[in-house]
Formats: sequence, structure tokens, C-alpha cells
Amino acid sequence: MKKKEIIISITIAIIFTLFVGYGIEVFDSTKSYSDFCPEELYDIDNKEECLTEGGSWNEFETPIVSPEKEESIVEPNKRSCSPTKECRKNYDTSKSKHDKIVFIVSIIVGLIAIFTGVFLKKDAVSTGILSGGVLLIIYGTMRYWQHANDTLKFVLLGIVLAVLIWIGYKKLK
Repeated sequence: MKKKEIIISITIAIIFTLFVGYGIEVFDSTKSYSDFCPEELYDIDNKEECLTEGGSWNEFETPIVSPEKEESIVEPNKRSCSPTKECRKNYDTSKSKHDKIVFIVSIIVGLIAIFTGVFLKKDAVSTGILSGGVLLIIYGTMRYWQHANDTLKFVLLGIVLAVLIWIGYKKLK
């Protein structure tokens, strides 16, 4: 391939991946942490208001050694209001569901792009679409990787490896 064709292929791959990634966000947008855990809680500095607003009150105590006395005195030195563990759990559940959708859509569209790229006649376009499919599969896998169990990771990597080897034989005659 010539330099221009290489640049076009790389550009198609990147834009294709971004296009699908943003498309997923349009139809199933990522929820923000603040949608589940109000950030205003961090500004509250008294226990009653914190609990009324649904926060969790924290008091951290540190022993302070008095030079005049041989014993240490425990005084609270840090107090804060923070969101409850439940709001974080709800956020993590929502994020996991969204990442799974990203994963499934990326795998399906990525495989379609790879197979389409194999059969297209224009070398620069076919390489770009094929590469975009590979990038999309990598993107979807990275988004869901932290949620997947080891068996799924092993099977997924095996499938991707098999597809890439098949492409190597099919495309590089």
C-alpha cells in the first residue's frame, strides 16, 4: 500500500471505532457517579444534616500523645459526610450493565466489520474497516474485562485469536 492508502486505512479504523463507540453512548448513555451519589454530601459538616440528606457520617480518631503526660489522648481530628456504600453499589451495578452492552455491541459490530473488511475489494478501505473491527473488539473487551470471569476471558481471547489467524490466512494470500 502507498502512504495515502495507509493514512486512509488508519483514519477509517479510528473514525469507525469512535463512530460505533459514540453510537452506543447515544442509545445507552453511561450514568454518572453523581446520578447515584450526590456530591453535595461532601460539603456537609454536621452529623444531623448528613444523616438527614441520606449520607454516611464518618469520624476518624487519631491518638495524640501529650508531652506532659505519658498517655495518649484520643481526639477526633477528621469528620466528614460521604455517600453511603449502597449508592456506590448501585452505581457499580449500573456501570456493569452498561459495560456489558458496550461489550456485546462491540463484539457483534466488530466481527461484522472484520468479515466485511475481508471481502471488500478496495485495499485501503478493506484494511481500514477490518482494523476498525479489531479496534472495536478490543474496546468492548477492555470495557467489560473487569466484570468478566476468568473462563469468559479465556474463551474470548481464544475466539479473537482464531478469528485473527483466519484473517491472516484469508487476507494475506
